[in-house]
Amino acid sequence: MAALPPIRPLTARCLVELDGAGDVIAFAVGPERALYALQALGPHGRGQPPPAYRVRAWLDGQCTLDLRIESPTCVLYALQPLGADLLFVGVPLGPDRRSAGNGRVYSRDGSPLRELHLGDSIEHVQTTLKDAIWTAYFDEGVFGDDPVSNHGLAAWDADGECTYRFHPDAAGLDYICDCYALNVADDRETWLYYYNQFPLVLLRGRRIARYWHVPISGASAFAARGEHALFTGGYGERDTLTLLRLEDAARCAPLARFQACDGEGAPLPAGRFHGRGDTLYFECERRIWAVDLPQALAALG
Repeated sequence: MAALPPIRPLTARCLVELDGAGDVIAFAVGPERALYALQALGPHGRGQPPPAYRVRAWLDGQCTLDLRIESPTCVLYALQPLGADLLFVGVPLGPDRRSAGNGRVYSRDGSPLRELHLGDSIEHVQTTLKDAIWTAYFDEGVFGDDPVSNHGLAAWDADGECTYRFHPDAAGLDYICDCYALNVADDRETWLYYYNQFPLVLLRGRRIARYWHVPISGASAFAARGEHALFTGGYGERDTLTLLRLEDAARCAPLARFQACDGEGAPLPAGRFHGRGDTLYFECERRIWAVDLPQALAALG
């Protein structure tokens, strides 16, 4: 077995500082590359929503949204823009929770607009500029009772109508047991990475175009473009980033390994990652940082 490349530093860019009180429940990146953050305003716990949430967005470093919303019947844990509105994913509460939608659409003035049923056990959600909603599911949904979640990956329109379900129709691919990472690059390209064989799969026009066997098990996010991908670490190596060259015959070649660092060279252990197109975003010390594929390729020197 070939020796792994040594780990070298890769300087990350600080994009946003999440000032103010409140636990950071989620951050996200929209199709326009705006950053979004969801914070709890007040105490909360398992099955117990906070009194209110704070939602903020930034584009090119400028805050474009600062909103307070309430969601007493749903514990929110993910968000995305949806056209001029905002989409949240959560766990419904109360006696009507089985019939309630786990997708909640709000206007940008904080008014609730509609509920969407987006399949059970959503692990990832990303939207597109044309208002498509992509959802990926963890194993409880895949092996549960919902016929959409059973596919591991689905797409929806803005009204919650399912428009796509994943089928592993390429030779050598297995079904999704748990979708570990999703990267919706644009309205044409969607990338995914899933258990149990951990392939990286590229969908073009919602059809499987190519796939590769990734030599990393259990990564939580990745950036991808063209013939390269930048993966987070797998089991036991969460903060190690690996640059891969995507080759023919479903093979990947590791080119370099990195540790994201700040401008002073101090390591940045990530709390959570998010991949969009050619960029990896991550949260550390109540800040959102980014590294991208061009930067990683330039570091090969």
